[in-house]
Amino acid sequence: MRRKILMGVLALALPVGSLAVFSGAASAKSPPNPVTCSGINGTVTFAGALTNEGVATSAKVGGNTTVSGSVAFTCSGGTAPNTGGSASITGGGLTITGGKNQKLAKSDPRYNKTTGVKYLANSWAGFAAAAGSLKKSIKSIDFTIAGSAEQFKTKSAAGAACAGGEVGFQINGQVKLAPFADKTATILACLGTDTRADNSHGNFGADVGSDAGGGVVAAQIDSVNSSATL
Repeated sequence: MRRKILMGVLALALPVGSLAVFSGAASAKSPPNPVTCSGINGTVTFAGALTNEGVATSAKVGGNTTVSGSVAFTCSGGTAPNTGGSASITGGGLTITGGKNQKLAKSDPRYNKTTGVKYLANSWAGFAAAAGSLKKSIKSIDFTIAGSAEQFKTKSAAGAACAGGEVGFQINGQVKLAPFADKTATILACLGTDTRADNSHGNFGADVGSDAGGGVVAAQIDSVNSSATL
C-alpha cells in the first residue's frame, strides 16, 4: 500500500480529489539550449487533512488545493539575448480545482444512500489515485521569465520520487510562447516539510499514509530539490 501511495503521490501537491498533483522524466529530446530554473518554493494547502480513512461525504467533487507563498525561482540559459533571470508564477500562486471524489464502498458503515453519503474525500488512497489528474486540473501555468510573459501547457503529470526520501510530482508539457518556446518543458515539485496536528516526522514523504497526528494539512515545496527545464 505504501509503495502504491508513494508512486501515486505526486502532487504540489498537489491534491486530493484533484493535484491537486504529478512517472519520471520526459522521454523527448532535450532542447539544445534550455532555460533551467531552481529555487522553486511555496506552500501546498490541501482541501482537507489527508488521512487513511478519509472523510465520508455526499459531495461528488473534492475541494480545491492551493499553492501559495513565494512561488518564484531563478533561471539561467536560453537563447541570447534572453538569458533567463528571475521568473515567477503570474499572480503568485495556483488554485488546483478539485476532481471527482472516490466512491465509498457500500460495505463501509458510513455509506448512506438515503442521505447521499456515497463518496470519500481527503484519503491518502484518493490522493495517490489523483496524481495523473493534474493534466486536467492544471491545464496551463502562466508565468514571467526575464520580463517575458510565457505559458506552460500541461501534457502529462505523475508522482515522482525526489532526493532525500521526499516525494512530489512531475509535470511534463511545453512552453507555448516565444522567445522561450520549448516542446519538452518539465517542472519537478518535491514536497519537503509538512504541517499536521502532532506526531509529525517533519517530512511529507515519511508522513505519507500515516494517520498519527490527525492528518497532513499542508506541505512545503523544497526549493533545493525542485527544479524546472523550460
